[in-house]
Amino acid sequence: MSGFSYRKRLSGGNADVALLSLVGANSVVFQVGDLIRVNTGGFAALAVAGDLILGVVAGITTENDTRTDPDSATLDTYTMTSDNQTVALKKIKYIPALQDYLFYNDSDDTLARTNLFQYFPINDENDVDGSNPHDTTINTVRLIEIDPDGDGDASKGLWQIVESFWAQNAMGIVDTGGIEA
Repeated sequence: MSGFSYRKRLSGGNADVALLSLVGANSVVFQVGDLIRVNTGGFAALAVAGDLILGVVAGITTENDTRTDPDSATLDTYTMTSDNQTVALKKIKYIPALQDYLFYNDSDDTLARTNLFQYFPINDENDVDGSNPHDTTINTVRLIEIDPDGDGDASKGLWQIVESFWAQNAMGIVDTGGIEA
């Protein structure tokens, strides 16, 4: 699996992670671990740099919440039909981007201890841009831990999703960007 995966909570505890669903936008290819947003039609779409994050894809189901098979060539990729919004109605199951949740991601650059608690943009729906940290400019994610697996790979981190639909207030600034096309 590429992209983001839920790892732990800031508040500790072993409570179940929340799992929500939203019908996927037409003709979009979703992969488990992708960051998603909600578009102006009210459907799940892939996030890009600058989007407010709705959550992280955990799987896909039919409109009746039964498991659906991934694309034949992969284990975790699902292509929505061109009429998914009106006919197939496959749902994107996602973990909401709550402030309490930390997500693992292998960024595109080596991280340093000085990067802890800095903000980073994303390159796309599954990749943190590790080369653009900021101390004061809020961005999509914040680095909380480096090398969470203890395997010496300093590109890996645990990230808090900061620019989120679930918490549009950071450092006293309310983000009203909301839903995008």
